Amino acid sequence: MKKNLLIIYILFCISNCLQSQTPGFMGKRFAVGYGFYFWPALTNSNGAGKSFLTKGNSESGSFAFNTMHEAFIEYAVKTRFSIGFSAKYYKTTYNNALYLSASQTYIDDSGYSNSISIYGKPNGLYTIKSINYNIYGKLFYNRYVAPWGRYMMFGLNIKTYTCSYDPKEMYLNIDNNYYTNIPKTFTDFGPEKQKYKKFDFLFGLGRTRIIANKIIIDYGFNTNLFSLLTTLFDAIGEDTFIDRIDNTDYIKKTSSYRVRGANRFNVFIKVGYLF
Repeated sequence: MKKNLLIIYILFCISNCLQSQTPGFMGKRFAVGYGFYFWPALTNSNGAGKSFLTKGNSESGSFAFNTMHEAFIEYAVKTRFSIGFSAKYYKTTYNNALYLSASQTYIDDSGYSNSISIYGKPNGLYTIKSINYNIYGKLFYNRYVAPWGRYMMFGLNIKTYTCSYDPKEMYLNIDNNYYTNIPKTFTDFGPEKQKYKKFDFLFGLGRTRIIANKIIIDYGFNTNLFSLLTTLFDAIGEDTFIDRIDNTDYIKKTSSYRVRGANRFNVFIKVGYLF
């Protein structure tokens, strides 16, 4: 009798041990779902051109936030580790708070070609539409089983974004009191649509709860490491990393600053399905 009880006890322990080493929650490894991210638009304008504080051409004094939407898929490869891939979409704007220099060519009254130097901040805003592609891993704390519980997230963020502007809204005024042949506004900031790509390292902390063994509720925050490291420099001003700027590279350089800010710190909540 004692031997039988001992065998039953040993088998029970082995069963529990094997079950704890099986990846996935109750054997379910895959998760797909939707994530919603948000962060405050303090001085830089959000997708609607609004911000909390006055800066550039944004509409200040508003209760303004930026938002991001994500589709994700994850797979538990180990008891405490899962890998994932996601695509995040967001739209924001840059409020043209930085000065630039430019040169406007014109034909004078004698028929000769001349140019005039221009310096100032452009009016209006330009739009940034971005898709971030994330490849990441989640390491769950000791007493949890992926994808359930508290975790640390790390990975690679590939940021692709398109900047666009409308010459009727984004322009520089030209002060001209002497020549009649010079236009009143300057609107050449390069192609009206410009595409760029940046890379950064993703880090975050979160917690996953599972309802009815199928529905995942995931919440926490994440950051991009390079964006985080440049916080102090960016807070001083956009021109910290920009020595000289003119109309040909204005959007390229200022959009890089704006995209760093958009990925610096995000709070998220996700809903997913486990199978």
